Amino acid sequence: MAIFALIGGKENKNIIDNLIEKKLIELTKKDNPTLLFCPFAAGDIEKSIVKFHKLMEGINCNIIDLNYHNLNQFDELLNIADILYIGGGSCDDLIEFFKLNGLDKILFKHQNDNMIFAGSSAGAMLYCKVAMGDKYMFTDNFHNYNYKMVNTLGILNINICPHYQNEDLMIYNDEVKKYTLNAFGIEEGCCLVIDNGSYYVIKENKANSVYLFDKNKDYQMIPLYEGIIYEENSDFRT
Repeated sequence: MAIFALIGGKENKNIIDNLIEKKLIELTKKDNPTLLFCPFAAGDIEKSIVKFHKLMEGINCNIIDLNYHNLNQFDELLNIADILYIGGGSCDDLIEFFKLNGLDKILFKHQNDNMIFAGSSAGAMLYCKVAMGDKYMFTDNFHNYNYKMVNTLGILNINICPHYQNEDLMIYNDEVKKYTLNAFGIEEGCCLVIDNGSYYVIKENKANSVYLFDKNKDYQMIPLYEGIIYEENSDFRT
């Protein structure tokens, strides 16, 4: 059964921290797994590819980069991939690209494959039903503002907000109440893993966390702790 790894974003700092990526490679239980990287959330896909390869330095895996030349092979590439990793950027643009090129239908076809579907920020949002969007983000006096909910592909029947540590995203606490979905605030350097009837958290940044807004408990914000395996709600998946 498929494993979903939803990363709240990679922190912008000089020291590369790829603990989450190392853990995902370990989850494949293979010595040299194949990772298919999708860069299409980024405006400059070549820059996104270079940045991702730098992130993966020292990790033993075979990386295949999805690009405009092999896009028509997406179905075949998923057949050989152990991990699909979708990078960050604009989720609105990513959804539009997937639908325009029929990648959404191919992704749905493979949603139950025995592989890992990972994504960072916009890439994580893509798998969910709705998420706090990023195309309308703007920066003012070094603060990020990001207030728009985006309807995403809906492979997972959940609502997420990446970069949740940003103070301006506290508006998400009210937005989740407008949807009958379990929701998660995922801070940068943290990953929510949904794995065959359970879910748990991986942290690179121990100061950050992941929070569950339980629809059955009036969307109470519940912190999730690393090292604890939680029972997956049956309606996390469509």
